[in-house]
Amino acid sequence: MEVYTEVEQKFGGRWKIYKSENFEAFLQEVGVNALLRKVATKVSPETELTMSGGKIKIAMKTGLFTSVDEFSLGEEYMKEIQGTWMKAKGEYEEGKLIIVQTPIDPKNKMKSQTVHREIVDDELVMTLFVGDVVCKRFFKKMK
Repeated sequence: MEVYTEVEQKFGGRWKIYKSENFEAFLQEVGVNALLRKVATKVSPETELTMSGGKIKIAMKTGLFTSVDEFSLGEEYMKEIQGTWMKAKGEYEEGKLIIVQTPIDPKNKMKSQTVHREIVDDELVMTLFVGDVVCKRFFKKMK
């Protein structure tokens, strides 16, 4: 249980994005249409990490939608991304919170994605990997 305490101490709280690198290319690689890509690059999401009952909950909120991951480390869970059901699994390794998401239907055009969250100089850095595309999103802790 001490790993959950470490995760909560490092990542717990509310974070506001202030910068993204390569986000539109990431959205294109996962199949988001051009209009939604333009809208998505203009919004400034907040993310909040909380703990409850041995589960980690990560909520990403924009003005358009809220995405929630709720999981126990090392256990698979289901997540819907743009109408596609994914198998997801969260791990905590070398100070990084890592979530791997894979489409349930192998014929689906949505690609597997890996999301790393780590703290660098008091900022939350979220690195998204899909295909050959790497996107970084930077968040500052909200008071």
